[in-house]
Amino acid sequence: MSVAGWIFLASAAVALSGALLAVGLRNIFHNILGFALAMLGVAGIFASLGSDFLAAVFVLVYVGAVAIAMVYAVMLSHPLDQPHRPRNRGKILAAAVVSAGVAMTLWRVLQQAQWPALVPGGDNGAALTGTRFLTDYVLAFELVSVLLLVAMMGAIMVARRARPGRGTW
Repeated sequence: MSVAGWIFLASAAVALSGALLAVGLRNIFHNILGFALAMLGVAGIFASLGSDFLAAVFVLVYVGAVAIAMVYAVMLSHPLDQPHRPRNRGKILAAAVVSAGVAMTLWRVLQQAQWPALVPGGDNGAALTGTRFLTDYVLAFELVSVLLLVAMMGAIMVARRARPGRGTW
């Protein structure tokens, strides 16, 4: 296996480890650190595949913006030293079923997609990626902005949940 293959596998392992930490740990701050680790792993995957621009975007947007917004939400939310409420097993099961359905759907879409070949020695960098995002993949580009908006709204919802003496939202 080549060096690029080993880097890809290492980045995938980091991404998977971060994702498992993000959903498996009980402390919300640790969940955010797991999310940031997962996004760094995904950035490493993009870098190992030769897409430096997307790797930089992942680090800047997800690690630098979304994870920091989540940290701010934690700082504004329920103190971590307070006792935790028990988790609802029904919600956990529903989330697992929905996640598995989304993962299977994404897997099928990715397997059926026609992937353009990279041009050896050609322009596969930021200029081509930017041009393709704003022409061929404008819908995906806009969906990423909606995703960021939803992430910010989620951070605000966590920060503004009901506190004793304040009533509900």
